Amino acid sequence: MNMQPGDDHDWLLGNSLWWPNSGERQRIFRAGEENPPESWDSTTPDIGGRGWMRQRLQPIGPQILFPTAWSFFFLIASIIPLIFPDKIPIDDQNLAISFFLISWFLIIAPFLWFSNANNENMHFFPLEVTPFILGVALFLLHIIIDPKLGWFGYIFFLYSWFKTVGNISNALSFNSARWLLPISSSDFSEDDFQEGWIMSTKNFRNGLIATWATNLGVYSAELTGLTHGINKFIAFSMVYRGRIIHDPFSTNFVKDGLLEKLLIQSPMKISGESWALNYIRIRDDE
Repeated sequence: MNMQPGDDHDWLLGNSLWWPNSGERQRIFRAGEENPPESWDSTTPDIGGRGWMRQRLQPIGPQILFPTAWSFFFLIASIIPLIFPDKIPIDDQNLAISFFLISWFLIIAPFLWFSNANNENMHFFPLEVTPFILGVALFLLHIIIDPKLGWFGYIFFLYSWFKTVGNISNALSFNSARWLLPISSSDFSEDDFQEGWIMSTKNFRNGLIATWATNLGVYSAELTGLTHGINKFIAFSMVYRGRIIHDPFSTNFVKDGLLEKLLIQSPMKISGESWALNYIRIRDDE
């Protein structure tokens, strides 16, 4: 498939439909975005040349807003058959369980589906696990011991739902972008990486290439290989709880000492290849 220049611009800058209230001239820089330190040797789509360039990723919030709203509806609906039993020709408990499962599917599945990280490790995030497990335990006990325990279980489920929504909101409250460096796969070498990176492969490949050795708390730093058309890139990503990529060079990204140490220098010792002209966007004179 032939790529048009406009497609390549959108691949870096993001589709203007993602931010319908932004003007065309505002797309090179958006509110809240910052430049990396000079040691990164970065560039922008209106300058080109060599260096790291930001690739904006599609905001996830608008894509999951609708199912999240319906999730709460089904969670509330799951207790109605139990409050008003024997009102419909369907078994009350089966209907309540069906509504309950639909509710949690609608809040968890879309978030996992649209998550933009490629982390293959097992994560329960965004589920608030502890109250959910307590809810399951009380639900099982209400069958064995006392039906009233089921209501306490429902309270824990409701609390877990609100905490899960809060976890999702926190994860999506940051700009989402990764940083790309064009490279030649034939020149790929472990010696090109700064100290502190644990290599996963000795050759260029699409997928995970290296991870930062130091524990960064809720974040992990990753370098991945990426191919777009005939061009190959090293992508630097800050991954929040294994699910969502955050732009580390934005005003709302909070950097502690460990993150500052990581971000003070580029992950690579090289400035990469020159950006292909189809990614460069000539800025119109005003």
